[in-house]
Amino acid sequence: MRRPINSIADLKRRVKDCGSHFFDRDTMRFFNSRIGSDIFKSPRGVFFVTSEKGPDNRRRYTVRQFGGKARCSIKTVGKFQKFRTAAQAKAAARRLAIRFTGRTSRDVYRRRRR
Repeated sequence: MRRPINSIADLKRRVKDCGSHFFDRDTMRFFNSRIGSDIFKSPRGVFFVTSEKGPDNRRRYTVRQFGGKARCSIKTVGKFQKFRTAAQAKAAARRLAIRFTGRTSRDVYRRRRR
């Protein structure tokens, strides 16, 4: 039985176990990516935030989803680099998780373990 995803570290492990290189150090460096520290769980998968710097050298934020119908995939939810701030992207990820669970934001929110 698979362990539940309760943190970014758990998410990284699960993605690696699926054979994906999404969170590999070299991949993250190539795309100039960073990962937010929070996850938002729902029956349709786990929502989280990444940020990337584009050619204009500005950091923008994207909501991602792991799981759902395709158990071992990460997909972009909405437009790539849609948000100007991490807070905007995090709020969008939280809203998505709440929409699919019908729960309060406290129920879907998980902070990274330190």
